[in-house]
Amino acid sequence: MFFPSGDDVVGWMNDVRTSIENESIFRQILMEYRETEFGFALSAKATTSNMTSETARIDHLGVMRALVKVVELGTFSAAAREMHVSPSTLTRMITTLEKSLGTTLLHRTTHIVALTEAGQIYHARALSMIADLDDTLRVVSDLNLAPSGPLKLVSPVAFGRRFLAPLIAPFLQMYPGIQMDLRLTDNHNDMIVGGFDLDIHEGENHLENLVAYPICRNDSLLCASPGYLARNGHPANPAELSAHNCLIYLHPDSDPHWYFTRDEVKHSIFPKGNLQSDNSELLLEAVCGGLGIAEFEIWLVRDLLLSGQLHIVLPEYRFVNSLTGNQIYMAYLPNRRYSTKVRVLRDFLEDRLKGIGELPPELFKSRS
Repeated sequence: MFFPSGDDVVGWMNDVRTSIENESIFRQILMEYRETEFGFALSAKATTSNMTSETARIDHLGVMRALVKVVELGTFSAAAREMHVSPSTLTRMITTLEKSLGTTLLHRTTHIVALTEAGQIYHARALSMIADLDDTLRVVSDLNLAPSGPLKLVSPVAFGRRFLAPLIAPFLQMYPGIQMDLRLTDNHNDMIVGGFDLDIHEGENHLENLVAYPICRNDSLLCASPGYLARNGHPANPAELSAHNCLIYLHPDSDPHWYFTRDEVKHSIFPKGNLQSDNSELLLEAVCGGLGIAEFEIWLVRDLLLSGQLHIVLPEYRFVNSLTGNQIYMAYLPNRRYSTKVRVLRDFLEDRLKGIGELPPELFKSRS
């Protein structure tokens, strides 16, 4: 095998890292390189750098995975069982790393293991580096192959139940080699910690460091049943909502106020009512039953609006929801950009979900 020398080494090593099929092959190439005269020269240079010889001998990728597993499972013994090593071996790996760094990464007690400040920094970067490496291995191994392997995505609960659930079977029939893991939650999820490949994401919050691919608009509006409005009247402006039973959606990141705009004038109220919930589908059932007025994204109520089972409240006003924002996105980490599995799922969903968050043309006149 040809091995470069001098200033070409770093570039060559980076090229090798991005073209290997698995970790063991890369290590074999690295060992062969170290046995050459160039490799010995590089090792000598590393030994004279700021890094100690003990640090140079550490399997940093292995100890990174070990520390991440300890933090994930909470104990050395549990992590050792999953990694098929003895607890003493695992403890020695992390202790050796701590000694080489000159700092403690983990607080150890009889019952718990907790990260120190230095450990939190190391753990966060380790998660990112492991994700990058694992994704590199996946991307290279997926080249010229049909999409296969695990694919994990997360979606808001109601959205997943109504739109993703019917699409799972046709997608997996199209790509039988994929094993899908779909999680439904209305709370924010860390893509790295959760190990997610794709996030069906409402709004612009928590999109930092993610590739956000817009599907469609995500407008919100107020709705009530015809029966409720017949009994209680139609509010003419946001202030009149104080005389109505307003049903509240609860979320850790939500603002308790309702905000509106009309002709560039902003309005806000503090809604009050006899029902609040963290489940939008529950609130929708209550609104359809004539209990009161509530705010929903259009994709959740568009069919009910078209059928006349629900009416738009304050159609002349725009409802502004900072939580759900203006768009529905498919979001993923930059290191998933070239994943074949993510690409085929993104294309599949984009084709079938386009326009679901937009007001049907038949109802535009009520928004003019």
